[in-house]
Amino acid sequence: MSESIVISLGGSVISGDPIDADYMKSFAKLLESSKYRRIGIVTGGGRTARSYISVLRKLNVNENVLDEIGIYATRMNALSMASLIQGSNPMIPFTVEEAVNLMNSYRFVVMGGTEPGHTTDTVAALLCERSGTKTLINVTSVDGVYDMDPNRFANAKRFDRIGYREAIALSTKSSTGAGPNVFMDITALSIAMRSRIRVIVTSRDLDNLEKILKGDRAISTFIDDDQKS
Repeated sequence: MSESIVISLGGSVISGDPIDADYMKSFAKLLESSKYRRIGIVTGGGRTARSYISVLRKLNVNENVLDEIGIYATRMNALSMASLIQGSNPMIPFTVEEAVNLMNSYRFVVMGGTEPGHTTDTVAALLCERSGTKTLINVTSVDGVYDMDPNRFANAKRFDRIGYREAIALSTKSSTGAGPNVFMDITALSIAMRSRIRVIVTSRDLDNLEKILKGDRAISTFIDDDQKS
């Protein structure tokens, strides 16, 4: 088993309405019991970010400021998550480089967004790339990659495994501005492709995530060079 992984924890997974405190606590315990020596966790902004962005966009606040607001929401989620994980960094890094350095001192390094224009999935992919980590688990609101929106189409097909380019083709943003909500954005997937980082897209189900952390079969989609499904 590889010594390190990075987890992109979708903001909608932890910061719903209300905030799922039980899930956050159980997620922390699951990571603490895993066999990995180093785990990077990048948290999204979730409902908090989307709510502020939606309201302020109607008030004509510019997109750069909306991105900054989203980043603050991700960092709040990151600090909340870090406070629950034993052996985690006490202060949230501002950059990927800071996070990589912290990985030398802490078993768990939690961070949020870093700069306007970068989603937290992209930050997670960059953290993988710069730390030499070859597996990225994307914990999101769906249990894998589908050929159609599973929330709209009952006959949507989930892929067990697809290639990078096919995943990029399927990754169409729901909006062009701040706060898109898709399984993974194109920039993150492109970084994964250039550095051959295996991406595992799965849902918030902790039993399922535990299987993935153990290397067992689980409900998910693997994105890598092997395009067999």
